[in-house]
Amino acid sequence: MSMSMKSKLGAALLLSAVAIGGVAWSRSSAPAAPAVTAPAATVLVAPGLVEAEGDRVELGFETSGRIAELTVDEGDRVAAGQVLGRLDDRIAQARMTRAEAAVAAAKARHDAAVRGARSDEIKAANAEAEAAAAQAKERGIARDRAEALLAANPGAIPLAEVDTARGLADASAAQARAAAARASLLRSGSRAEVIAEARAAHDAARAELEEARAFLAQHELRAPRAGTVIRRLHEAGEHVTTMPPTTVLVIADTSRLELRVEVDEVDVSRVAVGQVAWATALAYGDRRFPGKVTRVVGELGRKTQRLDDPRARIDTRVLEVVVALDDAPALPLGLRMDVHLEPGATP
Repeated sequence: MSMSMKSKLGAALLLSAVAIGGVAWSRSSAPAAPAVTAPAATVLVAPGLVEAEGDRVELGFETSGRIAELTVDEGDRVAAGQVLGRLDDRIAQARMTRAEAAVAAAKARHDAAVRGARSDEIKAANAEAEAAAAQAKERGIARDRAEALLAANPGAIPLAEVDTARGLADASAAQARAAAARASLLRSGSRAEVIAEARAAHDAARAELEEARAFLAQHELRAPRAGTVIRRLHEAGEHVTTMPPTTVLVIADTSRLELRVEVDEVDVSRVAVGQVAWATALAYGDRRFPGKVTRVVGELGRKTQRLDDPRARIDTRVLEVVVALDDAPALPLGLRMDVHLEPGATP
């Protein structure tokens, strides 16, 4: 082997040894690969609107007419049962007065039927019966005398006079019997049928009075529950109808607020009742309003709210979640907020 070939073969062997040594050194000195860990759960952010706890109530009169007055304005607090407005009720008031008078008259007739005749009336009827009986007795004696005289001496008394005495005696006897019957009737009181008829008339009059009261009450607008007037849609002097119904006032209970949140359908598994949440709004800067999920609606629907993120999808379906705010200030209803639902924060 020539000298040049030996030198080339030695250089190749030297390079191979250096390469093998470098690989061995790199394997022994390289750091271990880091362990793979699951990414941390992130806070779910969804859009929400401020609402009053419970539904808002749209109030209108139960009958048509002209508004006479409205006693509240927007922002006023009202109590349950408070009168908020009235229609022109002059006809209803007159109907009420007439019904009250009819009840009074029917009651008087019923009481008279139950009590029967007064003691003075009974005494007078007894006296009339006694007088009629006395007269009948007197005329009976006159008739007997005339008949006896006619029998003893047919020519002593005209037959016509005897017939007159007989007629007067019979008439007096009938009058005496009638007077005695009237006195007996007064003493026995009213018949059951008369009392029942009077009672029915009294009940009918009272029913008409209740109808008149209900009609008058339809001219008043009362608050069904406590709350705050958030809309006043009509003024005194305007005419309202029931077909279609006219909404005059809108009230809601703003003492406790909640958020109606729309969660994207891909995130529905990340929400649950009791989950801790907090909300922010541009108007309040970095301030956080804490709350808690109180209700999860069990049906997906169409999205109606959007975040400010232009990348957010608007054609997706959403699940409504209700978040009750903890001691929130008087936030305006309808305020848009970003609701942050914390992961794994359910009780």
